[in-house]
Amino acid sequence: MRKRVQVILMHKLSWTKVLTGFLFAVVIGMLIRNCLPATQGTEDYAGVPSWPEYTLRIALSRWLRKAADALVLPANRLLSRAFDLNQLIAIYCCGKLGWPDVLGKGAQTGRVLASHANMSKVMTRRLLRACVVADIFQELGEEGVDDDERRYVNTAMGDALRDSHPYSMKHLIHLRVEATAPGALQLWNAVRDDNLSPFLLAHNFTQTGNGFYEFLNHDPDTARVFHKGMVSIDALGTGALILDFRWGARCSTVIDVGGGRGPFLAHLLRKYPNLRGTLVEVPTVIEQAEAHWAESHRDLLDHVSFARGDFF
Repeated sequence: MRKRVQVILMHKLSWTKVLTGFLFAVVIGMLIRNCLPATQGTEDYAGVPSWPEYTLRIALSRWLRKAADALVLPANRLLSRAFDLNQLIAIYCCGKLGWPDVLGKGAQTGRVLASHANMSKVMTRRLLRACVVADIFQELGEEGVDDDERRYVNTAMGDALRDSHPYSMKHLIHLRVEATAPGALQLWNAVRDDNLSPFLLAHNFTQTGNGFYEFLNHDPDTARVFHKGMVSIDALGTGALILDFRWGARCSTVIDVGGGRGPFLAHLLRKYPNLRGTLVEVPTVIEQAEAHWAESHRDLLDHVSFARGDFF
């Protein structure tokens, strides 16, 4: 009897520790969210957090997820992982339909969204429900309103699916679903053969060089989506790098290898006019970069040079 009571007390104590730690992390997270600079910034990275603050937010969010997972049975967590693909597809569909851009102008009804996408009312309602569950849209709680007249708005995550959002994830999600997800589905067919690439197998592409990047050279549409996604990823973290490092005092020339069309380099040269920069990319990307700089960064052309190369 004594051992049984001891086991029960230890079990309750462990759950008490988990709950206490979880509540503590929630409080710290709220303080960080209210006290630290907002991550939403403008084109010149105004408002981005410093690198220590940025990494602290990421670390804290991971700890919170682990603490939340500790409250759920492993079987439930496994089931949730299995259905993550459903949410990804729903997010992909609403982004490709342009709904977040429509809702970026204000609340809209399901009828308006259906008309914008040329969809049936039934499928519109189903996709909207999936996006609400995925925390992409929020349904405004209006009683006595027909389903088609219910209004929706973007959540913070839904806002990040807009084309004009400084950290838009729209193109990376498109790349994930259209290019890399088919490769994941081919994993079983390639798992026993070291010479088979699931990605290349899915796209019926014969590798002669560097796999994915070689594929991009032969598929300009996918390459265009990929490079737009890289611009968004660049904006998420490297803004802190620009702000935290004393580039003007320690460097005279910066070489950005594999920098896409050069958004990081452009921001860096604009903030530190005494610097010179060199952008190194594959020939197809350099052609795009030169055209982009001639149009959007003409005043910086005297400070930058473009070099064609492949670091692989």
